[in-house]
Amino acid sequence: TLHLMKWAVALIPLALCGLAAGGSVALRGTEKTAFFIDGFAVVWLVLILYVTAQPFWSGLRSPETFFQEWFFFASLWLAYVLAARSTGDGFLRAVLWGSLANCALSVIFAELQVRDVSLPFFILPTPGYYIANTGQQNMLALWLAIGGLNGSFLILSGGKKRPAVGFGAAALTALVFWGLISTTSRSGILAFLTGLAVLSCYYLRNLGRKNLARVTAVILLFCSVLGLNLFLNQGRWGILMHKMEDVLENPLSIANRDSIWATSWTMFAERPLKGVGLGQYKWHYLDAQREMLKRWPRMKWQYTHWAHNEFLQWFAETGTAGGVLMIFLWGWWGLSAFSAFLRKKECSPGAFWGSALAALFLFNALWTRPFHRIENVLWLSIAFAAANREMLTSLFDSPPPEEFEKGGRLIGAVMAAVCATGLIYFALGTKGDRLLRLASDEEDPAAREAYISGALSSLMVRDLAEKERAYNLIFTGQDNKDPELVSEGLNALMAYFGKQPHVRELNYLKDWSRRLENDPLYEMFSSYGGPASGEPKKGKK
Repeated sequence: TLHLMKWAVALIPLALCGLAAGGSVALRGTEKTAFFIDGFAVVWLVLILYVTAQPFWSGLRSPETFFQEWFFFASLWLAYVLAARSTGDGFLRAVLWGSLANCALSVIFAELQVRDVSLPFFILPTPGYYIANTGQQNMLALWLAIGGLNGSFLILSGGKKRPAVGFGAAALTALVFWGLISTTSRSGILAFLTGLAVLSCYYLRNLGRKNLARVTAVILLFCSVLGLNLFLNQGRWGILMHKMEDVLENPLSIANRDSIWATSWTMFAERPLKGVGLGQYKWHYLDAQREMLKRWPRMKWQYTHWAHNEFLQWFAETGTAGGVLMIFLWGWWGLSAFSAFLRKKECSPGAFWGSALAALFLFNALWTRPFHRIENVLWLSIAFAAANREMLTSLFDSPPPEEFEKGGRLIGAVMAAVCATGLIYFALGTKGDRLLRLASDEEDPAAREAYISGALSSLMVRDLAEKERAYNLIFTGQDNKDPELVSEGLNALMAYFGKQPHVRELNYLKDWSRRLENDPLYEMFSSYGGPASGEPKKGKK
């Protein structure tokens, strides 16, 4: 699946690097490897330990989701620690050029998708949807915003001795600008402009007004592409203008996020200290929305897995303590970056890029979910590493490698062990996902049940296997006119709904409770509200 592919490409190389680095530190020590972690990484590690212990007092509805989110979050810390030693100018320019080329290729893919042409097998067939090989336009927009800022930095930091390189960066960046505007994503476009504004301010104040011509060139390049897109793409531009007008005409809806944010606040207010647990937001949403509609009955019913504000979701999941730690990390970086700007601190251009990209993510996180897209948020770890290495205000001194020997070896050993465990976890998850795919293509109910039972042994996809097994029992019971098998399947689906409440199962079980004339159960499901939906089709689960 798309999500497994993203995990494989983004996290397997990182886990292998962590396994090698952690093993080296554990065996050779911190002095020989020059291993260290800065204060930012220490506080981040405390936050990881906190969310690891949190289930003991908050409980978990879905352990499977918790472990997925835990490995995801821990991987970002690992990326930060490794990047803190590797974000030199050569490494940074290499990855920036790679991202710019990838973004330009994504724009070409997206342009082909919205045209009536035959697509090669490696481009997702999504006629009319400008998404390239991502899941939705906002996801593509965030990636293009990152690529656009990376390209802008390459233009600003390019030397005069190699003009061809500068022209190449400008050409690719212009193509990325075209794609970013064509997504019509408000959050993506405004996030890019936020990052560009921060980067430009750093260049003009900290590096001198001699950079005014280059900054002006980047701004004119974006405005030129914007004008050309307006002239040639009036349909997409009309969509973007309609979105902008909606914000101005209905400001209190907060771009249709008012009920989602009200639900998120209700979720936090119900458990302000405990939180609902890492990754559990989506499985508490229906319950929280039911309570929210009691408080504010005029609010609109909506269903989503995300708060569309990463900080609000983090407070709901981790409670006040986890939320404060998250805000502290962002505040520490923000104050340090602003202080470097005010004092005209001498930093490398890479540090300015890091703070600009962090600002881009900060703006985007207020409106959507960039922290939950692994292919994007790894860039935030690199950005923090590049900025903090030179800008971070020291609140406490990190011990030198020679005095950090025992603690460093322990951290290295744990790091290697977690990476090895993560690789095994992913391998078993891939196997389980494969079994579920075989089950979906299998016509024989017994063989389908065997595939699903095999997938139940994988922690990564056990929840999906439980759902598939419930539907398989129901459909098989209906085909064989076996009411006991149908009842067993419905009970299994009820248990799954209690674990991972989803609107699809809500409507399906609500319909069955109506058929069975189970009034208490029907009233319970009806209390969630929401639009009706069709019954799942056999083989389309």
